[in-house]
Order: sequence, then C-alpha cells, then structure tokens
Amino acid sequence: MSENREGMSAGLLGASAVAVWFLILDILKGKPLITPSVLGEVILLRNSTPSLDVVNVRAVIGYTALHLAVFMILGILVAKLVSLSERYGIWRFALLMLFVVFEVFFYWLVQLGFTATSGLFPLWTVLAANTLAALVMGWWLYRRHPALKAAFQSSPLGT
Repeated sequence: MSENREGMSAGLLGASAVAVWFLILDILKGKPLITPSVLGEVILLRNSTPSLDVVNVRAVIGYTALHLAVFMILGILVAKLVSLSERYGIWRFALLMLFVVFEVFFYWLVQLGFTATSGLFPLWTVLAANTLAALVMGWWLYRRHPALKAAFQSSPLGT
C-alpha cells in the first residue's frame, strides 16, 4: 500500500475515532450531533452564536467533510513520518512532537481561536479524542511497518 493510501486510511480511522467519541458524548448529553453542528456553524458558517440545542444539518455535513479532509492530510503526513522513522531516529521524535503540537493546536482552536466555542469543549474531552485518534492511527501504521517495531526497540526516540 502506498504511503498516501496508507495515510488516508489512517486518517479516516483517526477521524472516525474522534467522531464516534464526540457522538457518544453528545448522546449522553441528549443532543446527538451537536458537536459537529456547533463547530460547523462557527468555523464554516462564521456564526458567532451557534445553536446549542438545534442541530444544523448543513453545518454537520460541512464540518464532517472538513474533519475528514484534515485527518486524511494528517494521516498522509504521519505515514510519511512513519516511513522516515524506520530509517532515521530523529523522525520518531518528530512523530512525538507532531502529536503534542496537534493536541495544543486543536485545543487552542476550539478554546481561544473561536470565542463562540470557548468553554464548550472541556480539556479532557479534547485530549481524550485526540489521544484516541493518535492511538488508532498509530496502531494502524505500526502494524504495517515491522521495521518501525525494531527501530523503536533499539532506539525509541532516536539518538
């Protein structure tokens, strides 16, 4: 499987993990699909006062497409880093840094980047979602790269 196809598959898995996570949280609140509705209204429709009770289907569809695209691009990037990590230790460290930057960036985006979403997504929910996505994507790629397993055993974050 090519790096791009492998990365898109990993990205789709990561996006699905995050979507299912927030769907479960939304269902527990009694408001299925409210998370992608709010994010779609704020990010794509530029609505600074999104509805917290009524789902906007257009916003859900638009945000879902954006969410999938971002994760597919991220998956391709991670797949390329995994491929490099098999041969060069510094790229294993780069994978760790990418994870940290992604966590901070997304939390900044929903908390500070858009005042309309500030406070709607507690830190633990964002960290859990992104960690879940990273674990799913990492598992998918790790299983496909036996050389990476050996590289991690000999030098986890490079030398």
